[in-house]
Amino acid sequence: MNRRFSHVARAIPRLTLFSGPNCSLCDIAKAELEKVRKQRQFQLEVINIQDTGQEKWKKKYVYWIPALHLEGKEIVKGRWDASDVEAAFVKWDNESGSD
Repeated sequence: MNRRFSHVARAIPRLTLFSGPNCSLCDIAKAELEKVRKQRQFQLEVINIQDTGQEKWKKKYVYWIPALHLEGKEIVKGRWDASDVEAAFVKWDNESGSD
């Protein structure tokens, strides 16, 4: 039996979290992202700005971790919560034409 779906599959967005060791705000940010994950799917890459090869990000975010990118664009940095991420997803959905 053939079934037709009237909806288009939504792309799974890619988040990049810029973090560091001994960063309490980074721990809070990870917990906030878990709240968001209960509402929608996303891919998550965590980058430790202190790691070798991450000098570009260390220079940019040394005083601003945790920072978060959505599809390669910075959406928040410093202190933020799940509502900030959800708002960025709504904007991204509208700009990308997702339902």
